[in-house]
Amino acid sequence: MATERVREGFGRLATGVAVAVLLAACGTWAAAWAGRDDEPVTVRGRVSDEEGGVVPGHAVRLLKSRKILSLGSFSSRDQSVEQVRAETDGHGFFEFRFPVDPQFRYYYLRFYDPASFDAVKYRLPEDREISRKVRQGRDVQVSAVLNLHPGWPEVKAMIDQYGSASQCGQVLRALGLPTRRIPQDEGRELWEYDPAGVSYLVESGRVMSTRRTGAVQTPVLDDGTKDRPVGAERVDEP
Repeated sequence: MATERVREGFGRLATGVAVAVLLAACGTWAAAWAGRDDEPVTVRGRVSDEEGGVVPGHAVRLLKSRKILSLGSFSSRDQSVEQVRAETDGHGFFEFRFPVDPQFRYYYLRFYDPASFDAVKYRLPEDREISRKVRQGRDVQVSAVLNLHPGWPEVKAMIDQYGSASQCGQVLRALGLPTRRIPQDEGRELWEYDPAGVSYLVESGRVMSTRRTGAVQTPVLDDGTKDRPVGAERVDEP
């Protein structure tokens, strides 16, 4: 019993020391910025596709991140906050300026918005960390390339087959390839979309009926993970 109490005591001490070190590090970072009159940092770059074509009107977001400490439970959690966003112009270029926040140590660029990202055509782009240059007060030049989704050629071929203005073409453009295509009577097909929880009975480019098949599932990224599914990201309020 005494040994267990000693171990618990050492455990609390170690946790307290770790929290104290983290607090000291955060305090040093914030103090380093106190009283400084820094110019805003400028971020500029270009978004293109894998063939070098421009991608106009594409969202570019600056997110800042930090750890929030809970002294009562000796725990911490990550907090990410969107500070500013921009859209690429007609030539795929973007630029914005922002003041550095001393309360946040890490900064990164996210080249998508879940509400508007074309996940049918493109793979989800990776975030680009720019923390070091931001902390140094240096301007940032960074560009991103949107790679085509592996299933896009097949999706495009089916859209060309049915016509982009047809109901089937619109379904394919919005949801991509069906999870399953099940032949039905009279030349019809049942297209089932498990992630969206919906199925369509189609014939000759027309949608004959729509049926909800269950709860919407979390989309799985191309690498097989559920790390950052489109439409399910978490970004905290400032």
